[in-house]
Amino acid sequence: MKPRIGITCSHFEMPEAPDNQARLRRYAEAVADAGGEASFLWIPRDEEFARHAAQVASEFDGMLISGGADLPPAMYGEAVRSDAGIEIIRPQRPAWEAALCTEWARLEKPILGVCYGCQFLNVWHGGSLIQDVPSEWPNPIPHADARHGVHLTVDSRLHQIIGTTEFVVESSHHQAVGRLAPDAILTATAPDGVAEAIEFEGAPFVIGVQWHPERDREGLATRRLFSAFISACQK
Repeated sequence: MKPRIGITCSHFEMPEAPDNQARLRRYAEAVADAGGEASFLWIPRDEEFARHAAQVASEFDGMLISGGADLPPAMYGEAVRSDAGIEIIRPQRPAWEAALCTEWARLEKPILGVCYGCQFLNVWHGGSLIQDVPSEWPNPIPHADARHGVHLTVDSRLHQIIGTTEFVVESSHHQAVGRLAPDAILTATAPDGVAEAIEFEGAPFVIGVQWHPERDREGLATRRLFSAFISACQK
């Protein structure tokens, strides 16, 4: 039986715009490539998030937190920087994901966070974000709609999964992990030192990657990452 993977997103239902549909499909296809069965965890319109999250957690084996817009800086104790170009995500989304993560943590089920998903995990665990890499980070490389290298920390879980310390990724973000959450471990960086992946101590499988593996489905790193995620969901 294929493990059931719930994919969070910014929508109450399947969006009408073809571009948004295509973005969602890429996540589901990457899950299917690795042997999982994907369903989207649409934001509940009644906002009874805790009740819905408990039900969802009982039905699914793993959760993928997909990419999206920007978290409100108030979530990590900061005011919005006027020069950061922030586009605040629909507020119901992080509230829904917080309820889901609470249930997932209670049941110790696997979570994979992608781009916004990586940032959300860090903030939800008590960390912060860099509001705008281009304007805040010294000598940044292009991270928005770019390909760049990633360096993995030797002996990290992600290194054990992917099997190499250097590879190239598809990147599309202007924010990044800032102050690490107390239980987070930085396990990958871009050439300019920006955080590219985090893992969490004491969790069976909770990994966040800043890049977009679903946009490089044939890549070795994508195939090994999703394969490890689906395998963890089968336990």
